[in-house]
Amino acid sequence: MSFTSLEFLLVFLPAAFAAHWLGPRRAGWQNAVLLVASLAFAWTHSTWLVASLAAGVVVDFLVLRGLAIQDAPRHRRLLLALSVVTGVGQLVVFKYTGFLATTVNDGLAALGQPRTLPVVSLALPVGLSYWTLSKLGVAIDAYYRRTTQPPPSLLQYAALVTFFPALVAGPVLRSGLLARLAAPRALTPQDVHSGAGLFLLGAVGKGFVSAVIGERLVGPVFQSPDAFGVLAHWLAVGGYAIQIFGDFAGYSAMAIGVGLLFGLRLPDNFNLPFLSRSMPEVWRRWHMSLNGWLFDFLYTPAITGQGWLRGRLDLGFVLVFLLSGFWHGARWTYVLWGLLNGLLLVAHRRYDEWYRGQCRKDRAWVARRKSTPYQLGAWALTQLAFVLTLVPFGTATFTEMARFSRGLLTSPGAGLPPLGGPNGLVALAAAVGLLGAYHVLARPEAQAWKERLFALPAPVRGVLYGLLFVFLLLFMPLSQGTFIYAQF
Repeated sequence: MSFTSLEFLLVFLPAAFAAHWLGPRRAGWQNAVLLVASLAFAWTHSTWLVASLAAGVVVDFLVLRGLAIQDAPRHRRLLLALSVVTGVGQLVVFKYTGFLATTVNDGLAALGQPRTLPVVSLALPVGLSYWTLSKLGVAIDAYYRRTTQPPPSLLQYAALVTFFPALVAGPVLRSGLLARLAAPRALTPQDVHSGAGLFLLGAVGKGFVSAVIGERLVGPVFQSPDAFGVLAHWLAVGGYAIQIFGDFAGYSAMAIGVGLLFGLRLPDNFNLPFLSRSMPEVWRRWHMSLNGWLFDFLYTPAITGQGWLRGRLDLGFVLVFLLSGFWHGARWTYVLWGLLNGLLLVAHRRYDEWYRGQCRKDRAWVARRKSTPYQLGAWALTQLAFVLTLVPFGTATFTEMARFSRGLLTSPGAGLPPLGGPNGLVALAAAVGLLGAYHVLARPEAQAWKERLFALPAPVRGVLYGLLFVFLLLFMPLSQGTFIYAQF
């Protein structure tokens, strides 16, 4: 069951909403409804998911309880190690067993030795990487920062970790939500209005923008790169950036919207990434919950601690993004994607350090950096670098990556993929236009325009929403039930 399925929209969500708000206004009741709804949602994906969730929740809850009463450093380290080993262990078993066995076998074959390890492929519980990070984040907070007290009940903790809007593809949840779950929630008109609006916005991003770009432009070129010309390759890789943004930012908006319907505000995941003017800014705006987790719990403690990585900023960037690439999937092209982004962050840090040195020598460099040509150049270079790193991200093997990459310079093919005639061109133009409108209207400068829109009489706004819905029915491809980022 996905957010875009009729079962979710017409049965599951209304039933969970009614049970949550029409029952007793007590935190225990509301959390119990959320837990039952989340387990039911997980069960529609697989029984493996329910079993993995239950095992992980029980182990980590016991760890949190132990951390609450244990002061001995050695015992606290053992408890945290238990959480890390069980969480990462699940990831390794389900996500990387086959990959690691294949890698070892390939290494043996390269040395002339027989392939000895059996390659086992296990069904990956949906969203495993996301809720594993959520559990680990709560445990690490309890161990190091003690910013939150351990949850007062198993029910409250289980409701957080399994919360169904974030279960499949995040956002990665943090321990701050435990305080919200500890108290009864009240339904407010603002939450309903904002939640429904975000859900609709996300549905447009996922079901229309991402689907149209992917079906008509990205998919054909990535699948058969030799059949199309150089221009098609550049349009396809740029379109891929739009596709995964529409897909994942759309999913995140829908998840946040559903969360608001239950009185819970999930972390933001995207903040206008295509306006970024540096690679660090890209990663402060793209998949914010994951990158925030990586830098809060891995990068910062490593470079500020007492270990070997202390002060090694550049190496920290590379290692964190290598881990990010590996987290995304058991594929060497993901690892290369992480390496490239780590190196780009290193390059930017070195350049920024040099430039600030020039500014200290001559204040003219400060004015130059603030000038419009410099800012436009920084934006164009950043977007180009970001888009090109998506080539390994969007290809499964180095061979596929090389074929597509060659097409950016020269290709035996010619022309563009069939875009679907006039209707296809209208749909593509609308998809790109909606993406541009989102980036313009979401800026603070556009607040007055948004206030005018929401100040329109309800019947007028209803007609506008209805026209948007009719447009989507006419032009939206039959939506897939899965999200690109669900595979991670």
